[in-house]
Amino acid sequence: MSQSSGVSLPPVLEQLEHMIISDDWLGSESTSPSGLKQHAQVAKTRSREGQKLSELGRTLVTSASLKSYIDLLSSHHRQSIASWLYGNVNHVFSNLFRFADSQIYCSDPEATISLSIRNGIGHAVKLALKSSYGTDHSTKGWRAFAEQGAPVVYVSPALHMDLSSYLASEFGIADVTILPKLDSDRGEIEGRIDHHQFEKILDEDLAAGKKPLILIGVVGTTIMGQNDMISKILEIREKKAKFWLHITGQAIAALTFREPNNILVHVLSQVDSMTVPIALWLGIPSAPVVTLHRPVEGYKASYREKLDTLPWWVASSYLSGKKIVDMIENAFLLSKVMLKGLSAIPEVEMIGVDNPVELANRVYKNKFTPPTVLIFKYNYVSIKNAIQHHKDLIQNNDDHDAIAIAEKTLQDELEYGDYLNAWLRDGLLPESLPLGIDTIELGGNYGIAFRFCPLEHAATYSSHIDHVQRFVRKLTDIMRIVESTVVSKLKFSELKDDFPSLVLLPIRNWAGIGAVCYIPSIVKETNPEDWNDIQKQQISHLNLELVHQLKSVDAAFSSGDCTRYGVSCVKFGMLSDVKDLHNLVEMVAQKGKEIENSQQYLDSLAHLIRQGIEAANEALRKENDQRLQNEGMMRQLPIMGSLVNWWSPLTPESQNIRGRAFNLKTGEMQETDVLFKSKKNMDATPPITKNETPQIPHEPFATKIDEEPTSESETAVTEEAVSSAEEAKPVESS
Repeated sequence: MSQSSGVSLPPVLEQLEHMIISDDWLGSESTSPSGLKQHAQVAKTRSREGQKLSELGRTLVTSASLKSYIDLLSSHHRQSIASWLYGNVNHVFSNLFRFADSQIYCSDPEATISLSIRNGIGHAVKLALKSSYGTDHSTKGWRAFAEQGAPVVYVSPALHMDLSSYLASEFGIADVTILPKLDSDRGEIEGRIDHHQFEKILDEDLAAGKKPLILIGVVGTTIMGQNDMISKILEIREKKAKFWLHITGQAIAALTFREPNNILVHVLSQVDSMTVPIALWLGIPSAPVVTLHRPVEGYKASYREKLDTLPWWVASSYLSGKKIVDMIENAFLLSKVMLKGLSAIPEVEMIGVDNPVELANRVYKNKFTPPTVLIFKYNYVSIKNAIQHHKDLIQNNDDHDAIAIAEKTLQDELEYGDYLNAWLRDGLLPESLPLGIDTIELGGNYGIAFRFCPLEHAATYSSHIDHVQRFVRKLTDIMRIVESTVVSKLKFSELKDDFPSLVLLPIRNWAGIGAVCYIPSIVKETNPEDWNDIQKQQISHLNLELVHQLKSVDAAFSSGDCTRYGVSCVKFGMLSDVKDLHNLVEMVAQKGKEIENSQQYLDSLAHLIRQGIEAANEALRKENDQRLQNEGMMRQLPIMGSLVNWWSPLTPESQNIRGRAFNLKTGEMQETDVLFKSKKNMDATPPITKNETPQIPHEPFATKIDEEPTSESETAVTEEAVSSAEEAKPVESS
C-alpha cells in the first residue's frame, strides 16, 4: 500500500501492512511481525497470491469500514441510509429470484461458506418460530414449547451440515430429524428426501403432540446436483400440517435466467424462504450469503440487518442485474457444453446419469436445465464385474472362502481404479485449473471422481467455452492411453509363459501395466517365497541395473519395491498402444539376459564366490584351531599321542571335521551335514514404498533406440535426459 501510493504510513499501519501481505513472521521465535519493518520489500507468499482483489473486491472491502462510519452519524440520518439501502437491495433480489414481496437477510460472513449458509438457515428457523408461536416464544421461552407442543425440525439427507448442536444452543430445539433417503443405487453417495417416509414421520409427530416447525430442503445438491421433490412436500404440507418450508442449493440459480422454467418458478415461489450463496456464484469475496423470505407478522428488520445489505448494494450497482444474469447463465452454458463433450467419450462414466447422450440431447433442446454439478470418472468395467460377482456369491450363499476371494478381488479393482483416476487427474491438471475441476472421494464402491461445478468457479477463474473444449480434447486423448493400459494389464499375465525369466509381481500405488522381476538363472529354481536375504540382494541389484538401462531407451520404465517378496522390480508405465506390449516385455527379458551375461555382472558374481571361498577357508581354520585346543598338546606328539588316544580314545563327534560348501544359488556358506536341509526365510516385510506413475506413456516401439550409447559423452547425455524426465513428473497426491 505504502509503496504503490508513495505515501508514508504511520509505524502502526506499516506494521499492519507487513502482517497482511506476508506470513514470514509466523512461526518465528517472536510472534510479533515488527522485525519485518527492516525489510524494504516483503515477498508475497502463496496465500497472498491467491487473494488478489478485483476492483469490485476492493470496493467491497472498503464498504465494511463505511458501515462503521455510518454508525457515527445521527440516528435519523443513519436509519434513513440503512432503510434506503435495504429497500433498494430487497427490490433487486426479489426481482432477480422471482420471489415477490420477499424480504432480504444478509448473513455475517463466516470462515466457510457452509457456516454462512447455516446462519441463513438459523434466520429461517427464527422466522418459523415467530410464525408458529407468535410472541409467546420471545416472552415465555421454553414454556411456549410445553404449552403448544415441542418444535420439530426436518432436515434433508442431502444437506451436508450438522444442525443439531447449533439449533439446540441457539433456539433450544432438541428434535432435529434427518429424513430418510429415497431408495436408489446412489443413495450411499447422496440421497434425496423420501416423501412417503416423511409423511409417516409427520403423522407420528402429530400423534405425539409435537409441532412440525420447519423443513429444510435442498434444490441442487453439492455432489450429485439432485433436487428434493419440493412439489410433493408442498402437497404434504397442504394436506397434513402447516410448517415453514426453507430451501437452499445450487439449482436455485436457475430462477435468475432470462427465460426460466415456468414449472420451477411456480414451485419455488411457494416456499417460505431460501438461502443462496450468490457471492460464490459471482466470484465476489467478502459478500454475505443472502436469505430471502416471505413477510412474517410481528417481524421487522433491525437497523443492523438493514445496514448489512451495503455490500450487496455496492455489488449490484457495480455489476447491474444484466451482468449478474450473464455470469450465472455462462456457468450453466459451461455445464451444458461439458455435458455434451463428456457424453461423446465412451470411456467416461458420469455418476448419477444413466444415459449421458440422451440427457445431453434433451438439455440442448431446452427440455432440461443443464445440471449444476457433473461427477465423472474413468469407466473401469472390471469394478462393475467384480461387484456383480460378489453380489451373486452372497445371494447364492456360496462358501466363505469364495466370498472372501471375491471381496479381495473387488478391493484390488477399486484400488486400481483409483490409481487410474489419480493418474488422469495429474495429466489433466493444466486443463483443469481454469475450470476449477477437482477430485473428490465418493466413498463406497465409487472411489475417486472428478467434480465440475461451474457455478462455484466460473466467475472466479473467468472460465469460458474454449477452456471446456480444451479440457474435453485433452481428456479424449488421454483416455485412449488409459484404455490401452487397462487392456494391456489384462494381457500382461498371459505373457509369463513366453518369458520364463520374468516373474509377475503384485505392486501397489501404481496405475501402469504392472511390474515384473527378472530372475537370474542361478536363482530361477528357488521358489520366491523361499528367497533369502542374499538372493534378494542379487535379484534387486540386477533389476535396478536393468531399470537404469531401460530408462535410457524409454523413460516410462521405473523401479519399484515388491513388498510381498522384498525385492526391487521393473515397473511398466502407461501404454498408448496394446500392440507394443509383447515387444516391451521381450525387450525387458533381453536386457536382463544381457546384464546377467555381461562382464560386470560376472565380475560381481565372481567377487561373491571369492568372498565365499575365503569365508569357507577361514571357517575351516577356526574349526581346526578349536579342535586342536580341545584335544590338547599331548595328542599332537608322534608317539605320546598314540598312547593317549589308546588310553582315552576320542568320541566320533570330536573326531568329525565338518566340511564347508558354498551354495552358488543362495550365496551362503553351509556345513556339509546340513547341506540338504531347507530353511525358510521369515524376515519381516519391509514397509510399503509408494511410487508415482509417470505421466509419459511408453513410446511406440518402432521409435525406440535399438542400440545402447557407446561413448562416455553419449552415456552422460542419456542419463541427463532420463534425470530430466524424472524431475518433470508431477507428484501424485495421496
